[in-house]
Amino acid sequence: MASGAPAAEYHVDSGRGDDSHSGTPTTPFRTIGRASQAAEPGDSVIIHSGMYHEQIIGGRSGREGAPIVYQGVDGSTVILQGSVPVRDWRKDGVLWVRRGLRPITDENAFVMVDEKVMLKRQASRDHLAPGSFHLDRDGAYTIRLADDADPNTGRRVEVYELDFAFNSGARWGGTAKKWIVIQNMTIEKYGAFGISTDAGHPADNSHWELDRLTVRYNNNEGVFHCLDDWYVHDCEFIRNRGHGCQLDGARVIFTGNVCSENEWFGPYADGGCGVLIGPDETAHSCIVRNNVFENNGAPDGFGCAVYLEGRSHDNVVEKNHIRGGTAAGIGLFGSLRNRIVNNVLVDIASSREWDEAAAFVVAHSLAGPPTQAVGNLVAHNTVWKCAAPLFVKPPAEPLKEENLNRFVNNLFVECKRLSPAPKRDSLPAVILDANAFCSCPDASTGSHRIVVDWWDAIVSVPVPGTTIVICADPRFQNPSAGDFRLKPDSGLIELGAPVHEVTEDADGRPRPQGRGYDIGAYELHGDRTLPEGDTRMYVIPEARPRPEGAR
Repeated sequence: MASGAPAAEYHVDSGRGDDSHSGTPTTPFRTIGRASQAAEPGDSVIIHSGMYHEQIIGGRSGREGAPIVYQGVDGSTVILQGSVPVRDWRKDGVLWVRRGLRPITDENAFVMVDEKVMLKRQASRDHLAPGSFHLDRDGAYTIRLADDADPNTGRRVEVYELDFAFNSGARWGGTAKKWIVIQNMTIEKYGAFGISTDAGHPADNSHWELDRLTVRYNNNEGVFHCLDDWYVHDCEFIRNRGHGCQLDGARVIFTGNVCSENEWFGPYADGGCGVLIGPDETAHSCIVRNNVFENNGAPDGFGCAVYLEGRSHDNVVEKNHIRGGTAAGIGLFGSLRNRIVNNVLVDIASSREWDEAAAFVVAHSLAGPPTQAVGNLVAHNTVWKCAAPLFVKPPAEPLKEENLNRFVNNLFVECKRLSPAPKRDSLPAVILDANAFCSCPDASTGSHRIVVDWWDAIVSVPVPGTTIVICADPRFQNPSAGDFRLKPDSGLIELGAPVHEVTEDADGRPRPQGRGYDIGAYELHGDRTLPEGDTRMYVIPEARPRPEGAR
């Protein structure tokens, strides 16, 4: 396109289009891939309702102020799909065979049943177990469903043929691209990822915008990876086999999204999650804000809503609503100097008896050294009816006091139990100050002593002047309706410690509203009543000697 020329608009229609056409509204292309070859900076590709069984690898970059836009006319009817439904299976004993279904990449060949079960791949068709499949060199799939069910009767069996919908960077032959907008469509059932980029070159694949996408049922991550200066908003990441979305670039903004039931097909690597930040040091200065995370994780897997991993650092996770899930709400696995504030976590892993199931987990990186979680701030979060408030794995090497992970002004209510505390001689990993425990682990009259003893052990080396707050009832406005704001007579008003890094609450109101900070995700604004009742505060007057080897 010549400088100053008007932007072009290309149309794609899988039903009535032809790739030999010119791409006008009356003579549309048939494939998005063909339109990507024509589009130049500033151009738009309008995708009409239909099923698009393709993957888009090539194409050009846009530029600042002139991105290339791929826009669906209807997010629910513009569907990019990597699988094909397969019928007419031929019976062979207890097995079923279908020929002529060769995937593009053999390693990504998978079979899904009823959008719920992923068959396990076996190296040989001999002695094929129920719930598994085999793919031979000639493209013949041999399957055996659970309970030896008939795949042709009342079952939806799909075979993944394609790897991804959009690919950028050197992986699998794609071309690096910047300034791309993808909006208003469904991307589903691809053998690898819905959208894939080259994490080794984040700047070369920068400035993408993902807008109003539904990304679901993909065999690994929904999006892998979001790189430098991506903007991901108002999307749904649902029932992907691994993570809903992975952020591995700098300054990614991830906001207004829904991440639900990821790690859908069973345990996935180190655990599937709604959003993963990391594991590379390139994942920094990202903002994960105002999202909803629901029921991420397989029942027997390790599922998090937000998973900060490896060398990722200086990210912000704030004002998110996290519900359900099978193992953890927010996990800090070696990540550094992140700010986790003003989130609401409800019913996290409440049916899980595993020791490490908790609203927050502080543990070691699974991606290699450095493995310590260092200098993270977890402040002003509200946690209700979770398995446990916090699980801490002691560091392998001593941390300076300024590098300990700080938990300040968090509110834990009706948690089922307290996680096992580290051994008394363990190295410290956290500082806890002005956190409130209400009816946690229960409402018995002696529970305050249980909490104090647990807190004293988990901190290992308490800092003089830090406090713990214990009460029976935090006095929420209406928790059954999801309103966790405090009533004017709550005993937690103005009882928090100063946290200068947190200047507003989950509603965006300035902190503090009164003489001091309120505990939890919300600051009470308006009239305040002098609280009465059972709130107790314990103050640490002096520190015990630090364990040998600590600095």
